[in-house]
Amino acid sequence: MKKIISIFFMLLIANHANAEGFFDKTFFGVAFISQSAELETTTTGTTTSISETGSGIGLYLDKYLSRKYRFNSTLSYVTYDAFDVGQLMISADYLIPLNARVSFFGGVAAGGAIQTFSDASFSDGAVGAVYGAQLGGILFLNNSLMLELGYRFRPTSGIDTVVLNPADTITSVTDLSEAYFSVLFMF
Repeated sequence: MKKIISIFFMLLIANHANAEGFFDKTFFGVAFISQSAELETTTTGTTTSISETGSGIGLYLDKYLSRKYRFNSTLSYVTYDAFDVGQLMISADYLIPLNARVSFFGGVAAGGAIQTFSDASFSDGAVGAVYGAQLGGILFLNNSLMLELGYRFRPTSGIDTVVLNPADTITSVTDLSEAYFSVLFMF
């Protein structure tokens, strides 16, 4: 653990990065995700709302253009107690540089998600649309390494799983918002 902290500290003080040098480059990133799923379960006319938290990982590819824009594709997988969620998202962000090392961003996203239940009594899944917005900040550590922290607001549409036993039950995912921390590498 001491070595990891030492390496992280060295990266923070090493080689002052120029944020403009990062624009018009492509980055590969790994994100650690804490996601909140809002579910609605409907059985014979009665609807119950449930909130669950899961954690997972995301892989993404960033392309920076004209010092102001970022285009991103993200593939993520998050596990919960009784189900898993996989997402493929495309997003576009507007960047607001604070100084040479720090930039803030905001943007919109759209994509799809697949939810799979794996329970002792049943196994089923559903696919649907996900859309939303995100906000965050980027810290440019050096010419090939960045850290990113953000929040993604992700309402969903049409992720409905129908369970036939013991009763006709429909479980709908209504929100997949998440907080995340990313490490990005230029290639």
